[in-house]
Amino acid sequence: MPVRSHKNRMVVEAARLHRAGERRDQGQTLIEGPHLLDEALSAGVKPSLVFALEGDVPTADLSTLHAFDLILVDELGLTRVAGTKSPRGPVAVIEIPSQPSLGSKNVLVAWGVGDPGNVGTMIRTAAGFGWSFAYTKGTADPWAPKVLRAGAGAHFRTGAVALDSLEELHQLGYRTLSTVVAGGEDPIAVGSGPLAVLIGDESSGLPPSVVADSSQRITLPMPGGIESLNAATAAAIFVYELSKGASPR
Repeated sequence: MPVRSHKNRMVVEAARLHRAGERRDQGQTLIEGPHLLDEALSAGVKPSLVFALEGDVPTADLSTLHAFDLILVDELGLTRVAGTKSPRGPVAVIEIPSQPSLGSKNVLVAWGVGDPGNVGTMIRTAAGFGWSFAYTKGTADPWAPKVLRAGAGAHFRTGAVALDSLEELHQLGYRTLSTVVAGGEDPIAVGSGPLAVLIGDESSGLPPSVVADSSQRITLPMPGGIESLNAATAAAIFVYELSKGASPR
């Protein structure tokens, strides 16, 4: 029988993972929807618990195949666990994967990007072009449910690396490219990698000290007269242009 109370202990404990502190303390997060669950399972990430509506046969079949615990809930319970107004089940509790190393790939860096949608889209862009993804303090938690939804499964393909300073990238041999509104070089002319493309928050951009200490500044030519683009949109264009002319080591 499905859980009929949104105050059920398992529902309440899972819903707490919408809080950053709880995710940090428990080392767990939530993924929502069949696509994210499939991506997690394909990456070898086995959920500790999955909430689904009664009659969700595909998820029930997956629980048998992958031997995870399935908890049937009503719509109110699913809404509380998912944290969205119109959730698309299932919702799974997973362990946050261990942080990968940057390796030898080019890397897209979210430098204090606060919007979860932008961060998730940037992770999706990095994964799509075979880049790594890294982030600094002030960036939306890459493993927050909202960011995971925007990433559409890309997290399980590229991961997310926390950075403390620009020097970490320089020590790894990266050419650091600060993206600026004006005055930088056209990304087409940058040349070979390994490259680290730094994207700042939409409202404030990159800190002046980061721009000053980076290897190079790059700017998107925009003859249309618009001053700047959405952070995730700009990141996607930069990565596309640089992927055409630069090769990872």
